[in-house]
Amino acid sequence: MFRPSDRQTEALAAMEAFVGIRNPRTDFADQAAFQTYWDLVARRGDAAKRSRATATPASRAAERQRREERSAAYYQDPEHLFAYARAYAKRYQPASAKLRQQLTLKCDRAELVEDIMQRLSERLDDDARALDVAEAMQRQGRNAPAIRAKLRQRQFSTEVITRCLSALTADTGSVLNPEAITRKIQQFQKKGLSQRAMRSKLMGQSADAPVLAAAFAAHSLGTLGGHGDDLALRTAIIRLQRKPLDRRALIQRLSAKGFRYADSVRILNDLAAEQEAAASS
Repeated sequence: MFRPSDRQTEALAAMEAFVGIRNPRTDFADQAAFQTYWDLVARRGDAAKRSRATATPASRAAERQRREERSAAYYQDPEHLFAYARAYAKRYQPASAKLRQQLTLKCDRAELVEDIMQRLSERLDDDARALDVAEAMQRQGRNAPAIRAKLRQRQFSTEVITRCLSALTADTGSVLNPEAITRKIQQFQKKGLSQRAMRSKLMGQSADAPVLAAAFAAHSLGTLGGHGDDLALRTAIIRLQRKPLDRRALIQRLSAKGFRYADSVRILNDLAAEQEAAASS
């Protein structure tokens, strides 16, 4: 079994959508089968481009109406709608409410939509699907508010979201993944962000504080409120001084990275004094 890469899958899906193929393919017997299908869709796409290039506004409107009528008729068939629902559920892993909404957009027969939902009910586990989404975000270093917002966007119910976050926070009270947070801190350090800015981006609730404290300590970043950012601040200033910035613009750039005004002024003065001493020695 040959499975195309994510980039190939996305490109093929775009080509299929362009030529109006309703059921995109994702599995192929081998690479030759994939290439044969790719070439077929590409030829249909080229033909569609040539046809559209010579079309008039009136012919485009008529063709659009015909497509809409064909699509509406297609999804009135129970087996066609069921095949679409099954493919959509497999590809996007939606909440039940989101799937029902999608089916309603394709078919205006409420009783048929409910029948399809019943046929798929054994495969639709909102708790499991929500947890899959949440765990994937957790591995990316996302916090509880971000996970909650994503699950709401995907139309999971409040009860499902509550159970999902409870499962993720059962051990420590925090959803933060220490390994993911370590990677995030390393990324932020490369961008020259202050500890204050990192904390603002990473922390979602009070229970996250111990996880962040341990991660910051592992990177020798010190404690918030002390001078733990001094090294990062000095590095950021030295980099920015290579650019044609006056003192005010430089401090504004540092503030955007989360450094305090007073700390920026202090380190700037220290660096100026060090440079003056070096020049006079």
